Amino acid sequence: MMLTYEMLPEILVLLSISSLVVIIGILLNGFIVSVNLFRWMKHQTLQTIDVLLTSLGLVRLILLIVYMVYIIFYLSGQSWLQISNRNCVETAILFIDFCSLWWGSLLCVFYCVKITNYSNSLFIRLKMNISKLVPWMLLISLVISFLSSLPHIWDMFYIQYDNGAVYKNRTVEINVNLFITIFSGSIIPFLIFCVSIYLIIVSLLRHTRNMSSQDSGFRDAQRDVHISVIWSMISFLVLYILHSVAYMTIPVIAQFRIYTLNISCFILICAYPSLHSISLLISNKELKKSFLVPFSCIWLRNVKL
Repeated sequence: MMLTYEMLPEILVLLSISSLVVIIGILLNGFIVSVNLFRWMKHQTLQTIDVLLTSLGLVRLILLIVYMVYIIFYLSGQSWLQISNRNCVETAILFIDFCSLWWGSLLCVFYCVKITNYSNSLFIRLKMNISKLVPWMLLISLVISFLSSLPHIWDMFYIQYDNGAVYKNRTVEINVNLFITIFSGSIIPFLIFCVSIYLIIVSLLRHTRNMSSQDSGFRDAQRDVHISVIWSMISFLVLYILHSVAYMTIPVIAQFRIYTLNISCFILICAYPSLHSISLLISNKELKKSFLVPFSCIWLRNVKL
């Protein structure tokens, strides 16, 4: 794809925004992964929540690096669709994207199990064994993500080119295949996430009602934890819905060659793994403390001067 002088300013602005979003995400996820890896090397162990955050940060870091490569392709005037083994590359990206969704949902499940209190025997057993189950959950979701992405490589319909023009009938076939693959790969973890956030909200309402009946004047730390987790989950929900809609919209608008709309959708795709990492960083006390250490040192140095 060659950029014309008429569209160049708008394209460059949108590409700058997408590059900024991707770079922020790479830095934040790289920070989360590096802090936890350093903690693991120092103590030779990690808490379960840190294992989940490290796994999620690593897969999102890989995903954002792929998005940065896409931006470089775009700026160089080359088409992502013209690379060799394109279907294999797109299948690999879907696999990473599904892993990101699954592991984000597992993080929500972990929060749900840890901070809520239900008397159900199955829930109590899960609460007692969640730390042992998390590694197996990560592995099983990895396999499911791989299997969910495979239909895209088996049933891939190629877009036919004729001097850069796309034949519309082939584009429609690709869209149908992409819709089915994304829906089938994301529906189960998405439903798991919705159930988790529902249970946390119910637990928060029940806890708030109990605290009101006791008429305690002290600050309720448990309620603050609930609210912090709920806000993190809501941001995850909104960003992933926008991500999925944009992901499925891009192949549709690509045939009309509306580059500004195409890149706008790409910005929404990049926002999910980038901006949700900000929410995770804010809601985790240890990560937030590590993140603020350099700024505290700079502030203290300026005070001394």
